[in-house]
Amino acid sequence: MHESNLWAAWTLRSHDALTAALPTGLGLRDAAALTLIGSHQGCSADWLWARIGLTQSGTVRLVDRLEGLGYLSREKAGRSVRLSLVEAGEEALRGWNQAREAASREVLRGLTTSQRKQLAALLAQGLRETERIRVDADTTCRLCDWRACRQCPVDKSVTQP
Repeated sequence: MHESNLWAAWTLRSHDALTAALPTGLGLRDAAALTLIGSHQGCSADWLWARIGLTQSGTVRLVDRLEGLGYLSREKAGRSVRLSLVEAGEEALRGWNQAREAASREVLRGLTTSQRKQLAALLAQGLRETERIRVDADTTCRLCDWRACRQCPVDKSVTQP
């Protein structure tokens, strides 16, 4: 077996499961934006665009669209704009987190409980051992349920704020 083939196949299978779990009309970047804003209520669009993988103008268009869908609100705060999820956005985020969990169970279905625990430990170790700055850590966790992750290995990998 070629290790990079296994990794690529597992990654694509996981990506496909995540994409299929998305609520109708939303993409992975939308889910990432909801996740990040929900985890950092009041963040600025500048904070978000550094973590979302879009340009500043692309992030503004994404925020416009999510606001148009009734998922978030903007509040002027001096020279910046604060972003917050509204109830519909919180509901969409809860739905996304549940769908992501179901997708994870489906991808891991062929493994025993013991094997899933072993895989989780190996993944956590790999994430913990990759040094990164805070913005890169937030980018890595852009689809995570931040409230559910008590001992985040990515947080432990942060070497600079």
